[in-house]
Amino acid sequence: MGTRRRKRQVPWWGVAGVLLVMLVVIVQPWKLWATEKATPLLPGTTALPGSALEENAAESLSQAGLLERGAIFDQTLQYKPCGHVVQRRVAAPTELLGMDRKALEKALPDYRITAFGGKEVVMQREMEIFCPDHWVLKPDAQGELCVWQNRLGEEMQQMRALGIGAEDVPEEEREKVRAGKAFTSLEALEGWLESADS
Repeated sequence: MGTRRRKRQVPWWGVAGVLLVMLVVIVQPWKLWATEKATPLLPGTTALPGSALEENAAESLSQAGLLERGAIFDQTLQYKPCGHVVQRRVAAPTELLGMDRKALEKALPDYRITAFGGKEVVMQREMEIFCPDHWVLKPDAQGELCVWQNRLGEEMQQMRALGIGAEDVPEEEREKVRAGKAFTSLEALEGWLESADS
């Protein structure tokens, strides 16, 4: 009579070990794939539309990096006296190159920076002067009436002195002229002066 072979039983810890190894083999590549997908975008790149990372990537891009050579300032200027808004794109001044966002905010305290990148910075500013579409009648520091225009966008420039004072215009217009009376053209300003003189 032959001997009966006894079936060998695998201990429970052996089965658990095999399952653990299988779990690591399956989960580890998935974990690496998920990590790669969550890697922050490099400066100058953008997230795909609709991506879950889009908002976080835009925020991190707006905080990181340095201003590079050839960078552009995308500026929105709002002129409070006339209510007009001017948008312009200007080259970043060379003395600002190499700055990060915080340094740029210190260097340009009048502007509110809404987005920052090495190649482009988006910013806004409210101005207490008239926009370049207007010619302005206003006295200078000595009280002489002058014609002013905002030619560069950020400051009024004296175009010519008129040789008269604010007291030479009709009384009901003096306060307006002292504050700065705006006209849509030089011809309109000269026509108003002629009628005020008569």
